[in-house]
Amino acid sequence: MLMLKNKLTKLSVLILILPIFLSGCISITSKNEISLGGFFLSNTQGDEWGHRTNVYVSNNEPRTFAGANITKIAFDPQDKAAIYLGTQNSGLFYSYNYGIGWVNALTYAGTINDIVVHPRNKCIVYVAAHNKIWKTEDCSRTWSDIYFEARPEQYVPSLNINHANPDIVYAGTSSGSFLRSLDKGNSWDVLWRFSNNVKEIIVQNHSDSNIIYAITQGKGVFRSSDGGEDWEDLMKLPVYKLENVTEDGRIFTAIKQDDEGLPFFKISGVKISVAADSDRSQPDALIYGNRIGMFRFMGNHWEQFNLLTPNKKETIYSVVVNPLDGDDIYYGTSKALYHTVDRGANWIIKELPTNRVAGELAFSPDNQFLYLGAYKISK
Repeated sequence: MLMLKNKLTKLSVLILILPIFLSGCISITSKNEISLGGFFLSNTQGDEWGHRTNVYVSNNEPRTFAGANITKIAFDPQDKAAIYLGTQNSGLFYSYNYGIGWVNALTYAGTINDIVVHPRNKCIVYVAAHNKIWKTEDCSRTWSDIYFEARPEQYVPSLNINHANPDIVYAGTSSGSFLRSLDKGNSWDVLWRFSNNVKEIIVQNHSDSNIIYAITQGKGVFRSSDGGEDWEDLMKLPVYKLENVTEDGRIFTAIKQDDEGLPFFKISGVKISVAADSDRSQPDALIYGNRIGMFRFMGNHWEQFNLLTPNKKETIYSVVVNPLDGDDIYYGTSKALYHTVDRGANWIIKELPTNRVAGELAFSPDNQFLYLGAYKISK
């Protein structure tokens, strides 16, 4: 049986004279900002939130991106205080001080779909925006486009990098192409063609960057163990559902599959939002969620989580797994944030700091903060 605990977000007035907040609790500026978008962070596991959207400008006039829709949160693996945000139609924002102040870049690029920072050189950043891939080698001072989709109706939704060999960069397109560059983005080859949008690319294990997941829109999850040359359809693997947790361990039962595959395959339509994150506590594991539920890939099978949100009733927009503890998981919907510290046996409901959806969730590299990017869904 699931145990439910309610914890309400505490909202209090934040005096902005001293922006340093690296100790103690965080609270957002005022209740008037609860409907705003932008970037939020918490050092209290989502019980209290800070709203960090102030932009540095040359004329010292106050500017904020509090109304922006956040499309991506990314990090510099070498600098725990560095954060990169993608937005809808407002370009790229980056901060080197945990979001205390931000710099706006690539304002001409349109909606930012994905961001990857070089794991050994913080000044090299790749950005997917609309139908192009952009690159900077001088810490965002100048940018050059290194790839573009010739058809304007197509776009580049996903990027990632090979951490063992950062010269290798991966990209996915809305037409289903999986691209690889062996020379830092100077040239690209199509390694595979999926039948639908490659929404996200996850390099699962940094010690073996040949293990790659492709999260597609409408066709589920695929896995490659050879750097993208060949792919396995993970939708055809068995699924087990958690029935009980005892002193001897967890009891799972098999879910009957139908002729069309797994129960979560049928609902993965083109317009259905999907979310995924790697589980680094396991050598080859992934968390995947959509409107039918949330599932953990365990190498040769799936385990379905017991959730508080009813299947097929509430879309999961974001999922994040604690990189230091695979049992510590959050998922976000349009109504609330859900948190478990025991791999889904029990869940805690946490109030969102905004009336927009939790479009993006992430842990800071030092595991000190939980980050949230708000996104307003068009009705």
